[in-house]
Amino acid sequence: MTPEHVQNALKADLAQWLKASGIELKSVGRWHRTEAHSSLRIQGNRWYHNSKGIGGNAIQYLVKYFGYTVNDAIVELSKLEKNVVKEKNIKCMCECDSSHNEFVFGNISLHKDQRRVLAYLVKTRGIPAFEVLSQINSGNLFQESKTGNAIFPMKNEKGEIIGAEVCGTLNFENTRYKGIKQNSDMAYGFAVGEKQNPQYILFFESAIDLLSFITISKAKGKTLKSCLFISMAGLRFTVFENMIRTFGNSETIPVLCTDNDVAGKKFTDHCRSIHKTAVAKSPDSNFKDWNEQLLKSLP
Repeated sequence: MTPEHVQNALKADLAQWLKASGIELKSVGRWHRTEAHSSLRIQGNRWYHNSKGIGGNAIQYLVKYFGYTVNDAIVELSKLEKNVVKEKNIKCMCECDSSHNEFVFGNISLHKDQRRVLAYLVKTRGIPAFEVLSQINSGNLFQESKTGNAIFPMKNEKGEIIGAEVCGTLNFENTRYKGIKQNSDMAYGFAVGEKQNPQYILFFESAIDLLSFITISKAKGKTLKSCLFISMAGLRFTVFENMIRTFGNSETIPVLCTDNDVAGKKFTDHCRSIHKTAVAKSPDSNFKDWNEQLLKSLP
């Protein structure tokens, strides 16, 4: 724990964190409120519960209403500062898009080849070249010409591209671009696999983790039949619910493959409390996420 962590947590936007955790918010003027607490008002990093006469900062909110320890709350909230996106047309993963403009995939300038994306995913992320090329050839992966970023298209049930997840391929001030293209339909995620009555729908926090999981599973000899893999581009309950409703059926089993951290586990618990058939499948306990587990398994 550093003073920087504490300062970032104290400045963190509480509404932004709640949205990223799958909590639905309603706007009341300049304030926000949740369905669970109609008299509780949230603005910036502050909150006030009118009916109880109490309030405080974002850290205190996570401690009181989510059961975090103070240290865990500081670590969790300080992540928001690291996810600030510097490219104007990309939304931060922990920010919901409130615009109503139509997403037009043709407005994204795509490179004629995907060499930078291929090199990044293979050399830096450890995903096999054949897996990356398979996604490129299937129209599930592109390289943006202006930035060199990896573009993972989000498609609806008709196969129409209605949004895009973005992953940077170059470091910028020790961070990478990570987010969702503006005007994307926030109810969908990047999807790979069986869309016709899948037996399992597996949910991940990023496209990189999704591809890492597929790589790990294939290395173990698993066929992955009747599976649909979804990247939520963060922890987005709207995506979880909509993708089950859109592509699943009464026998489809949701599988939550979130990170091994407090936020991932709380999101999984929240989803499982609503969808009783949902199960959890986390990376091995000594790894934070699926890509870290993949990288550590490489020779």
